Amino acid sequence: MIEEHDLKATISRGSIKPIYLLVGNDPYLTKHYANLIAKKSVPQNPDFNLFTMQENCSLQDIYDRYFQFSFTGERICVLASNFDFESCPISTFKDLQALVESPHDCNILVLYYDVLSINTKKSDRFKKLMKSVEKGGGVVCELNHKTEAELAKMLSASAAKRLRKLDLSVAKYMISVCGTDLNILINEVEKLCSFTEENAVIEKETVDLICVKTVEASVYDISRFLLQGKAEKVYHSLNNLLAEGVLPVEIHALIASAYVDIFRVKAAIDAGKKPESIATDFGYPPQRAFVLNNAARDGRYLNQKQISDILKEIFKSDEMVKNNTKLSGNSGATALEILITKILKITAGGGK
Repeated sequence: MIEEHDLKATISRGSIKPIYLLVGNDPYLTKHYANLIAKKSVPQNPDFNLFTMQENCSLQDIYDRYFQFSFTGERICVLASNFDFESCPISTFKDLQALVESPHDCNILVLYYDVLSINTKKSDRFKKLMKSVEKGGGVVCELNHKTEAELAKMLSASAAKRLRKLDLSVAKYMISVCGTDLNILINEVEKLCSFTEENAVIEKETVDLICVKTVEASVYDISRFLLQGKAEKVYHSLNNLLAEGVLPVEIHALIASAYVDIFRVKAAIDAGKKPESIATDFGYPPQRAFVLNNAARDGRYLNQKQISDILKEIFKSDEMVKNNTKLSGNSGATALEILITKILKITAGGGK
């Protein structure tokens, strides 16, 4: 299995392999590199020599396209997305192994996964298929979510290609607002660039104006306003989320998550650790580690008793919010409002 930078380098050099197996938890990247391979493999006459196969296709469909005669005399590239080798009959899986172990002399087959999730650590079939692909001279690459810093660099570079300037600090703010899904982030960068003039600097205020906030980012605003004691803004943000159809149980869960982050960071600092160090300890994905830095900043004025009292109130309200939502939809909002009032009181009163 090769790393992403090696995959990118070989594609750029035009060193195209007969078989590619692209997996990972970042659907944007798997599809992105599949398309890059296709463009490099079939630079001319893609209408005749590029075939896109959907997940419901059979192995026979893939085989027929891959070994098809090229009417233009150029090589053929087949992009097969999400072929379910995990659930197919064992005989079909063995046929797939045989195909990738004896690839076509010049044609290219790309098996990529942007919807179907493959557990590369536990799947025996994946491990067998990987060996078969490599035996046939092919390439296997796992493309996972990038860290916040890597995402920020990508967004800044994407804006630069469109002749706009997006500072890394603003790019990181954009990630905190829009989430870490690359498909969403790339779309939001395009919107920002369309809104601004050439050679303009994309400001944080422009991100707030143009970009669509995730529910998590909106609830983060509620948590931040809670910590600042800004009751009016808390209830305004809450009402907006409820009006958009976000369930109280979702909002409650995200508020709970924000204070759990603060609790963990406080405990880590008290133990002499840096906030970033607990990302690995508690299994935070690399692209989500920034929430711990936010927690360290936002929770610095809370003492341990306040945090403990808030977590107790969150725990007590959990069942009430869930039960009320089950009984009558958004009636859980009342329990949520009560919780928010109690958190405001604890935050302002030092836990008394």
